[in-house]
Amino acid sequence: MNDQNDNPSAPESSQVPAAWIGWDWADQHHDLFLESAEGQTQRIKLPHQPDRLHSWLKELGQRFGHRKVVLAIEACQSALLPIFVQYGFLELYLINPKSLARFREVVRPSGSKSDDLDCRLACQLVKAHRSLLSEFVVEDELTRELALLVGYRRDLVNERSALANRLKTILKAYYPCAVEMLQDDTTSALAADFVLKFPTLRALQQSAQHQVRKFFKGHGCRLTQGLEERLDSVAPAVAVTEDAAWNNPHSFMACAVADQLKAVIGRVEQIEERICVIAQQHPNHALAQSLPGAAAVLEPRVMAVLGTRADAYPSAQNLAVRDGVAPRRIQSGNSCLIIRRLAKPQFEHQTWIEYAKSSLLTCAWARAFVEAKTNAGKSYYTAIRALAYKWIRIIHACWEQGTTYDEAIYLAALKKSGSPYAR
Repeated sequence: MNDQNDNPSAPESSQVPAAWIGWDWADQHHDLFLESAEGQTQRIKLPHQPDRLHSWLKELGQRFGHRKVVLAIEACQSALLPIFVQYGFLELYLINPKSLARFREVVRPSGSKSDDLDCRLACQLVKAHRSLLSEFVVEDELTRELALLVGYRRDLVNERSALANRLKTILKAYYPCAVEMLQDDTTSALAADFVLKFPTLRALQQSAQHQVRKFFKGHGCRLTQGLEERLDSVAPAVAVTEDAAWNNPHSFMACAVADQLKAVIGRVEQIEERICVIAQQHPNHALAQSLPGAAAVLEPRVMAVLGTRADAYPSAQNLAVRDGVAPRRIQSGNSCLIIRRLAKPQFEHQTWIEYAKSSLLTCAWARAFVEAKTNAGKSYYTAIRALAYKWIRIIHACWEQGTTYDEAIYLAALKKSGSPYAR
């Protein structure tokens, strides 16, 4: 971390800004519109080079004596955040692209658009309506690393699933016996190694049965009756075709996919080890561990979503709105419509939804809650979203009080209030 954040003259959040900046990202350069507190304006074009950006930001800090500078940028351009957070005098606002587009329509009904216009409008938006916008909260290093790790883990798991499905499709085309031997599971290192060692039915049949048995035993498989039956089915198995023009290309591609699958599986294991190390150091580790049904995968995700800045979300409603779990109300006159939020941070929203579903496995009151909602005519996923909203309120209360979740205390509270979910 650079020394900008350690500057003793760093401004308080209540200090009047020395300048406002609207920042528009482009592929090769950045367009900026700067307006100082004295009313002076300046248009700036910066190349997309880290050294030039750091140099300009250092000059900006010196120019305004490290007084507060408000900077607005579209929320989708988060690649610049690692640079911005190193400068403590910056107050960051991530503007929803839809909000900026609607603001542009107000001043340009014709629909005209340019980078110069966008950066100027971003500057005007944050200057005039800053009190209505949410300031970007910089989390601690542990939370930032954990958030990136759990996000990349999900990407790797999705890649593993895609490769496993592709491998299964190829095997079914020329080597269905392999799918039977693997019990229809091609997501493991066992599946990748099996295809690499026995790429065709002929290669499998030419291997002695004790060698195949040794292979499975070496991968931690127990010598069950089911495995013995599958081993006995190899010898009488019939190939799809003996045509080399069909089998050779498919076996080559199956091995290529197996190589990729094995590499991804190894990376998943490595990133899970790193997540475990970081999660154990996180301040919210005890709270996440106390949540029923979270387990090893969802615990670090909940920690990353919560972060450590409780002051940034003074109520559970703030957190639920940020992550798109809270429903939105559309009211006009005597009509009132409550619907789910379509625009939301996908990974954070998905974390709460997946945790709500996982809690059903061990939490009786959660199951009763979902049953009551579905019996009342709500769809299953509407009930799950409602449960996720309820969990956010519970977890936020624990987070705010610095305590862990206690099922017995919560059930006692439900019984005391006469809740139908107290079981």
